[in-house]
Amino acid sequence: MRLRLRGLCVLMAATAAGAFAAASVGGSTGAAAASCIPPRPTAIPPAAGTLPPLAQAAFGGYPGAVYKSPWIKFKAKRKPPWTIGMSNNQANLNSQYLLAGMNQAAKQHRSLIKKIISVTPANPNDVATQIQQMRSLLQQNVDIIFSTLGSPTALNAVINAAAKKGVPVISIEGQSTSKYAVNLQQNPIQFGYDGAVGLVQAMGGKGNVLVVDAIPGLSINTNLEGAQRVLDACGINVVGHVTGFFDPATAKSAVLTFLAAHPGQAIDGVFQVAQMAPGVISAFQQSGKTVPPVADVGGTAASLAYWRDNAAKGYNGSGVALPVKQVGVYTTEVGLAMLQGRGLRVTDVPFVAPRITSANLTRWVNPSWTTETNALADAPNGIPIKQLVDAYFTTKG
Repeated sequence: MRLRLRGLCVLMAATAAGAFAAASVGGSTGAAAASCIPPRPTAIPPAAGTLPPLAQAAFGGYPGAVYKSPWIKFKAKRKPPWTIGMSNNQANLNSQYLLAGMNQAAKQHRSLIKKIISVTPANPNDVATQIQQMRSLLQQNVDIIFSTLGSPTALNAVINAAAKKGVPVISIEGQSTSKYAVNLQQNPIQFGYDGAVGLVQAMGGKGNVLVVDAIPGLSINTNLEGAQRVLDACGINVVGHVTGFFDPATAKSAVLTFLAAHPGQAIDGVFQVAQMAPGVISAFQQSGKTVPPVADVGGTAASLAYWRDNAAKGYNGSGVALPVKQVGVYTTEVGLAMLQGRGLRVTDVPFVAPRITSANLTRWVNPSWTTETNALADAPNGIPIKQLVDAYFTTKG
């Protein structure tokens, strides 16, 4: 029976968990801004109640429903080396970084990984094609499938079919509703909460915000729920929503259209769901308007370079990193632990995305980056991979 998340609050009493969560919230730029910030989400699903403190901290405020894992006694039928299938939902920078992280992990585990077969639809988020490609991976006898799903529901049938064949599917950066999927993502509520905390602090605790959505329906958009908690508590007014589809160029066009249609509208900050900050900044520049604080959720090179270059001129930045290469490594390590039979405790294995502040900006921005650089921030050790894997499995590696 599916276990519902909401309704159970567990205090993060353990020192490690408390310190980890506090590190993500720090960096206030003013007492007025800090005083309105609501408490960090701490409610966790019942299924996560017996997990170690590090895992419980990653579950604070987690959305949706969480299973006790149906894979807890699973072990691969074949001996290593294993074949991994990777099903992308679109060909973008994020997918490139994920695959780079997986290949990095594969080099470290040559005796365990034979190869990675990567497939991508020609058109972004073509769910029908992605389903066909995942079925093709099953026909090629892969031992496990990793996937950035184009829908949290539409691929359930192929995920369930894979499970019947003894092939787990790990949903990356999203939350499938199939009880057989393993959901590996940054906690989206905390992701949005931390992004909004930094933004409100950069705005001085007041003003109007424009929201740039990603793809309606994808679970990463849930981070807007976490952000809204902060915006509401601080009395921040959301003046509009536009959609950027995770693409800076599309986001730029959408923001330009909004600015042209609302020439007198004051915008004191922008919250964008993930990795579209360069487009937002460029839109304000092209329109001749002062660039307001932009929540750099996802951490992109061009927007972080803008923050670095303009901080001395008065620009107040904020950010939450999504270290995608490390997500690729983490995915691979979770997959290998499942194939080795280490006993996955729960179906969701989230992590806390690290915050980017003025104090640690140099750690996340490469000195060679400019506002034209097309790259993602990926500082070392942004995710405690080994500790998380040990926390989510019954047997430590």
